[in-house]
Amino acid sequence: MIATLAIVALGSGVMQVVLRYVFNTGYHWNEPIFITLTIWAMLFGSSRAVREHVHARVGVIADNLPDPFAHIAGFLSYLASLLLTSFYFYCGIKYVQFVNSMGIANMETGVPDALTYSIVPIAMGLMALRYILLIIELLTDPSARHGGHADPTAGGT
Repeated sequence: MIATLAIVALGSGVMQVVLRYVFNTGYHWNEPIFITLTIWAMLFGSSRAVREHVHARVGVIADNLPDPFAHIAGFLSYLASLLLTSFYFYCGIKYVQFVNSMGIANMETGVPDALTYSIVPIAMGLMALRYILLIIELLTDPSARHGGHADPTAGGT
């Protein structure tokens, strides 16, 4: 899904640049489609980043704590992230409902704005689910990676 959205967005962007600068024309609907596809790809990618332990994090404290405390810091980090993404999920649903009740659509594409903005609760719901799974993993497997940093003795990159 991420690759498909990104490739279609890239194709759309390249097409618009070529049409605009080579043929002095273009499609009025192309820019909002390009932006929407790019945002959707990035937000789906964020859920994948959480799953793969490559999401942005600040580990200066947790990385310098002894294992039991680093484990607790990892749990608290995941819990805070779960609460934040759950809050965004809830707010995203409320906002999509509000936009849908107004019945507005993008002027250039005709796509309902509620459909465009629905990526927020979808992506935040996926991220919240990922954090729930990480918390369960951390609580059931004491040797699980805490805070998302890789085991330095495992080798590789």
